[in-house]
Amino acid sequence: MAIESGVENEETVSLLADLLSIRGDQRNRLSNVSPEKRKEMTLEALVHHLRNLADRCPVLFIVEDAHWIDPTTLDLMTRIIDRIQPMRVLLLITFRPNFKPVWSEHSHVTSLTLSRLPRRHCTELVAAITGGKALPPEVQQAILAKTDGVPLYIEELTKNVLESGELTEEAHAYTLKATLTELAVPESLQASLMERVDRLGAAKEIVQTGAAIGREFTYELLRATVETTESQLRNALDLFVASGLIFQEGEIPVAKYLFKHALVQEAAYSTLLKKPRRLLHARIARTLESRFAERVKMEPELLAYHYEQAGLAGPAVDYWHLAARRAAERSANIEALNHFNMALHLLKALPPGPERDTLELQLLIARGAPLLSVKGYASDEMEQNYSRAKDLSQEISDALHQFRAIWGLWVFHLVKGRLTDARGLAETLLALANREQSSDLLVEAHRNLGTTYFYLGRFDEARRHLFTAKALYDSNLHRSHALLYGQDPGITARIYLARTLWVLGEAEQAETLAQEAIGMARKLDHPFTLVFTLNFLSWVYSTVRNANRTLELADEAIAVSTRYSFELGLAWATASQGWALAENGQEEGIGKLISGLSATVATGAGVNNTATLALLAEVYLRNNHFREGLAAIEDAQKIALTQGELFWQAELFRLKGELLLGQSDQSVNEAEQCFCRALEVARSQNAKMLELRAATSLARLWKNLNKLDDAKNTLSSVHAGFTEGFGSRDLIEAKAVLEQLIA
Repeated sequence: MAIESGVENEETVSLLADLLSIRGDQRNRLSNVSPEKRKEMTLEALVHHLRNLADRCPVLFIVEDAHWIDPTTLDLMTRIIDRIQPMRVLLLITFRPNFKPVWSEHSHVTSLTLSRLPRRHCTELVAAITGGKALPPEVQQAILAKTDGVPLYIEELTKNVLESGELTEEAHAYTLKATLTELAVPESLQASLMERVDRLGAAKEIVQTGAAIGREFTYELLRATVETTESQLRNALDLFVASGLIFQEGEIPVAKYLFKHALVQEAAYSTLLKKPRRLLHARIARTLESRFAERVKMEPELLAYHYEQAGLAGPAVDYWHLAARRAAERSANIEALNHFNMALHLLKALPPGPERDTLELQLLIARGAPLLSVKGYASDEMEQNYSRAKDLSQEISDALHQFRAIWGLWVFHLVKGRLTDARGLAETLLALANREQSSDLLVEAHRNLGTTYFYLGRFDEARRHLFTAKALYDSNLHRSHALLYGQDPGITARIYLARTLWVLGEAEQAETLAQEAIGMARKLDHPFTLVFTLNFLSWVYSTVRNANRTLELADEAIAVSTRYSFELGLAWATASQGWALAENGQEEGIGKLISGLSATVATGAGVNNTATLALLAEVYLRNNHFREGLAAIEDAQKIALTQGELFWQAELFRLKGELLLGQSDQSVNEAEQCFCRALEVARSQNAKMLELRAATSLARLWKNLNKLDDAKNTLSSVHAGFTEGFGSRDLIEAKAVLEQLIA
């Protein structure tokens, strides 16, 4: 079968078997592949399979009602459209006007607006349905007037009239048995469809059951759900298919049925009264549980939907929770978030008490990681989610849940830029982890506190905690943290340690850690951790002014963030990309940098914005836009003052001094004060690399002011403190200035 379908690769067979829930040994080949990697491999396998089919013969690929498409299928369609040009494939996609496809700007995509049919085409459609027999003129006029050019309405209303029993069929035409006023013509498409369903008589209950199952249903599930004989069921299904309301695929007992249109399903479903409808959904759900275990395992959201419609909130919450976790494990974060939201909404229908509180806490904690990925660390939803979780965890007194709830608030306050609050929460996390003596908690707590100290400019303390987190990290034990906390702690510790060590003057170790981090992130197959790593390392390389490496990382971060809808990741990467482009002399760079910074602020994120504004100021400095550069520095210093984000304070003073010197010769004294202040701040933080930059700028100024001894003594004492990184740009510049002073 695999060879006949053109699928010969064993890995592809395994992926498709897993996708289609086909049991067999081939699925075991994927047991060691992470969910994220499996999703990526599956989507790529489907694109490759389409290309193989097109190589054999031209392919017509139709996607209907794309306005209902889920994010993962949208990802697949986007991949196909990106690569479809060389394929012999015509892809036809229908959707309602409110759907805004991401691929509409592609030059090889053509959009067509489907307008209502003109009268001539309406008349031809009516004739096709009547088999060429003419309707009485007044009947045809009534149909055309009411349907107003809507093809489905024309088709259904014409069939309704033919089935009404009010017309006499003759050799070449139909005649009215009575007057037109006595012929009841439905006022709407919905009314017309409902009339056709009502005419099914006793068999209507079976089509109602099918409609409750969904737009598509199998004979096997319908047979297990309805209370009727097999012969009655088969006769009813034959009647439905003959009526044109339902299409059949395959033969009984493996047949599948599809309602002709969603409106047909809706019409059949709407004829159910509320109580019978609920009972029917409950029966469908229990039938699925008892007879279709594999489908329940693969589609828990299906059970969740039926239990919800049955008014049974308890099992509905459980299945929405299961569906959310399954989606999160596949990095389908948007679907996961939607499922979690459904579960939390239905939870309100459960009786209050400890059991409900415990379940709500579990949902909120599990919801955190996909919420972080989709909405960003600093979104209002993150604060609300974890504030509620923290309140519940204190009532329930579960250490792990308390830790994860406080962690969520910590990361919110950190990225929001509320560093005083973040430090207090990080210290609470470390105290809780020490009390529990859990390596799972300790690796996170040390990483959290080290990260917080970094932004506070307490680099020695940051280094100590980040080294501890790195030492505690075990990839085998802590691999699941990427799903639990949104990113991998071992990788994150290395990233922040790289930034910290560079500031402390250990540039070579920083580069080694950066390479370790990116290698680990690529092997982990967790998209958000990868985007986080790409963005933070792009900051590392922009700090050392390596524009090409920054651009390479930022471009990749943009691609991954776009694919997975990581809003904050995209904003950060856009800013880094803009700086790199500007550094390489491209005019659009400044605009992209500003756009990325604005998008970052729009997500609520405030952390690291002082460094981004410093990059912007540096670009303005090189382009002699001194006023704009000083404005950027002023904005950054306000953030440093209000948020306590002091890690880049020395650079802000240094850049302000350089901008003042460029703006006016009258600003020499003020610039000198800025350089001295930068030197003072860097020394107080033991930030050797920032101290070197400040000393270099000050030495240049003093050289021009003829303070040669002061310049030489200051710069040489700082330069002498370095034991590595002599090939770095900052040390090379400092050495060049020293040589000028000595000459």
